[in-house]
Amino acid sequence: MNAALTDVSIGFANDPSFYIADTVFPTVPSDKQSNIYVKYNRGDFFQGSEDLGTSGAGSGALVRAPGTEARKVGYRVDMTNTFFCINYAIGVDIPDELRSNADAVFQLDMEATKLATEILRIRRELEWVREAFATGVWGTDRTAGTDFTQFGDYGGSDPFTEFENNLDTVEQNTGVRPNKLVLGPLTWRRLKHHPDFIDRIKGGATSGSPALMTKAQLASMLEIDEVLVGRGIFRSSIEATGNDTPTLTRMYGAHALLLHTPPAASRFNPAAGMNFFWQPMTGGGMQFIRRYREDKRRKDVIEAHGYWDVKITETQSGIFMANAAA
Repeated sequence: MNAALTDVSIGFANDPSFYIADTVFPTVPSDKQSNIYVKYNRGDFFQGSEDLGTSGAGSGALVRAPGTEARKVGYRVDMTNTFFCINYAIGVDIPDELRSNADAVFQLDMEATKLATEILRIRRELEWVREAFATGVWGTDRTAGTDFTQFGDYGGSDPFTEFENNLDTVEQNTGVRPNKLVLGPLTWRRLKHHPDFIDRIKGGATSGSPALMTKAQLASMLEIDEVLVGRGIFRSSIEATGNDTPTLTRMYGAHALLLHTPPAASRFNPAAGMNFFWQPMTGGGMQFIRRYREDKRRKDVIEAHGYWDVKITETQSGIFMANAAA
């Protein structure tokens, strides 16, 4: 009678590097489940036009005459923006009968922990995609075929100029230049082979050696900090009984998103978004594992929990490029 090998098994899960949601936005701990984040009026700290009179130097509202008071000015603060860290959770039961009957190859506690962890991470990644990597979210949407040519058209598209124009737009609207570019896998595939970038790497189209652009090289050419490619996969089909064939789907579509976010949460920073989490309940991270025993039902339970809220905090700090590749 055949038995399971003790040191070989085949399993599937997303590579940890495929998850980028916690990297794009900074994670922000909160002592309370819900709270307010302060937002300053975007135009108040750009004031200066009142001092630009038609008569040149010495004219305008900011000029002070001797013995008079300086012109007074203020700024506005919006205290209506809130977040609420919802509790997301998934559990896996390990009945005593299953544990007693399991062959040596199975590591039930580890497998249950991984299953619950992966499901919760996928849920958070999908939420980020829905909230941030979509049209109708940011101050500017640009759509391939209408506003620019898809990047896979190597003869007709000009992604370098498209990115530079969008970088300038965000900078003009916020006073801060975007520092991150988020791409779907297909968009990245089209860009890394695009002649506009390859020629820059090779030093011109006549260079003889082949070249392949890296994410770091693209970031350097665009003068941003980081290029992130979301490669996550999730099961989009409803689970059926028996050994069904799942439908696996990419989380990230063929789009691109330029945005500015700081590496860590800070005061007075025009961050495009934040990942808020309820710190006292999670122990300092976005999610945690809870293990407990149910003697009455003769089983162990392993649960993954998280308390989080993905928030877009400044829509003008990002530009979304829809259907950038095909």
